[in-house]
Amino acid sequence: MKPALIFTLLAALSTPSIQAQKKPEPLGSFAAGWTYLWADQGANYRSNLNGWFIRPAVNVGRGYSIFFSNTNYYGHNAKGEINSHSFTLGLSRQVFTTPHVRPTVFLESGDVRGSSSTGITHQAVVATGVGLSIPLAHRVSLALTPVEYVFVYPHADWRNDINTKIGLSFPFGHR
Repeated sequence: MKPALIFTLLAALSTPSIQAQKKPEPLGSFAAGWTYLWADQGANYRSNLNGWFIRPAVNVGRGYSIFFSNTNYYGHNAKGEINSHSFTLGLSRQVFTTPHVRPTVFLESGDVRGSSSTGITHQAVVATGVGLSIPLAHRVSLALTPVEYVFVYPHADWRNDINTKIGLSFPFGHR
């Protein structure tokens, strides 16, 4: 054998095998879309509110991300027209991920500002739920929150709301 061929074979055998490279994890994502809230108004009365949400998130590693959520609802209750705006900060964790679906569980808390004909109120809010991210293309995913339990605390009276969201999520940056 020629020395150049022997050197090439030895170099190829001693080089670690090239594995399929993983896609770099995005630094974060930005989601926006439509939301629906089945709101507990107290005294066994519920109202249906619709609106929109935005949710920027930053990935912090190991499937965790920190997010800010701004959700705005519009509709009517027994007292007339109502607007509700929530501002929350939360933590989410990806669980049981596959290439086609990335489920997450999350916990968030913050403030809800409600305005109606009776005035403006601020309420503490805690929410938890399950989200799904379904990739549609290289840089866009369908963002679903099939169920989110929202606990608000107006006038020292815990209320239980149920929320659902659908929108699009766009990753940004690379780690």
